[in-house]
Amino acid sequence: MAIPSISAPEFTTTLPSTGQEITYRPFLVKEEKILLMALEGEDTKEINSAILKILKNCIISDVDADKFSTFDVEYLFLRLRGKSVGEKVELKIGHSHDKCAYRTEIEVDLDEVQLAGEIKDGKTMLTDTIGVKLRYPALRDIKAGPKQDAADAMYDMITNCIEYIYDAEEVYADFTKKEMQDWIGTLNSAQFKKVTQFFEDMPKLSHTITWTCPECGEEDTIVLEGLDSFFT
Repeated sequence: MAIPSISAPEFTTTLPSTGQEITYRPFLVKEEKILLMALEGEDTKEINSAILKILKNCIISDVDADKFSTFDVEYLFLRLRGKSVGEKVELKIGHSHDKCAYRTEIEVDLDEVQLAGEIKDGKTMLTDTIGVKLRYPALRDIKAGPKQDAADAMYDMITNCIEYIYDAEEVYADFTKKEMQDWIGTLNSAQFKKVTQFFEDMPKLSHTITWTCPECGEEDTIVLEGLDSFFT
């Protein structure tokens, strides 16, 4: 006789970058095991891979999770974590200064954590006549590791995230990675700054906490940013 199956509830949320409605189920023990194993390894690449795998398992809508922007992934996983384990998470928060080393236990409602920052279309004019169309990076575009420094990783990510170059007459979308790398190398500092500014201004999870320290009695404020901040 077959063992009876247990159905999981379904929830909906909105993909921040596109506004598309996404249906998902909570993650189960098998997915939680994937995450715990990745967290034990403390390897960012493995953790990102685990998060993406869990999203693929739990999202019911017909979407390509590999193309989700990094902030889409963070936002969706936070919503998923809330419905799977609970919307409340306990964090130990330290002061923004070193006068008092006490860490206060704070309860954060994950439903109150939202994305901060404007979602832009990625079109950036570099000169009066030439512009570039950028897209937000997906997890597969973030490849920094022990053998690649931050500057090389940023350069590689930018190359991957250029969709096309355009001017008044034409759109230039047929190029190799090497050709795009060479083209980026011809930009001056001001033009390159316009490109990197798009990524620096990318939306991110953000939540402001104000509390009074029970040890010293001082009120303090901290801004938590990024997915890691809510699982420390």
